[in-house]
Amino acid sequence: MISSNKFMINPRFSRQMGALRISGIIIGMVMVLLIALPVSEAGAQDRYFPPAGPVWEEKAPGEVGLDAEGVKQAVDFALANENSVERDLRIAILKGFSHEPYHHLAGPVRERGNPGGMIIKNGYVVASWGDTERADMTFSVTKSFLSAVAGVASDRGLISSTDHLLTNYVWDRTFDGEHNGKITWHHLLNQSSDWYGTLFGMEDWSDRPPRQGGID
Repeated sequence: MISSNKFMINPRFSRQMGALRISGIIIGMVMVLLIALPVSEAGAQDRYFPPAGPVWEEKAPGEVGLDAEGVKQAVDFALANENSVERDLRIAILKGFSHEPYHHLAGPVRERGNPGGMIIKNGYVVASWGDTERADMTFSVTKSFLSAVAGVASDRGLISSTDHLLTNYVWDRTFDGEHNGKITWHHLLNQSSDWYGTLFGMEDWSDRPPRQGGID
């Protein structure tokens, strides 16, 4: 079992693109809806785990203990609250980081599609909207992927302790030195490491410049 508390990303340290905040609101409302709705006897049965492949079994909301009208309201809310920034993510990203010095696009980007999503309960698809098979770019959602992968690595013994130093696991010298050599898995997973270095040719501090004055 993955311990979600052990590997929770601390939101206080994350820099969110303002353009993506509405996505968090939508996800939050859907999660509250699913938690708050009454659960019927169908919810107590063994959960279905979809096999590998594009086909997921579908069920009506009532079959898995959800209120059909509540699900419809969640879908309507998502469709009515599309991200308000440009669909051309090249423009959106450059605008979103316009205050950061030396910022540039380090790789290809693509235009995002229409709103799309799914509501899943016990493994079954109970609602979907938009093109759910389209591949779009992701951003801060990858923090959740990192937490899940770190949990699996811990369960399999690949990470013996979150208090271990990264310099004993990573051998490319990015965690060498007096400062970076003190960084542990715990620091990295909570985004509190204050790691020094360069990423894609950019200094690590360039995405968090001082809000007043110059970079000197």
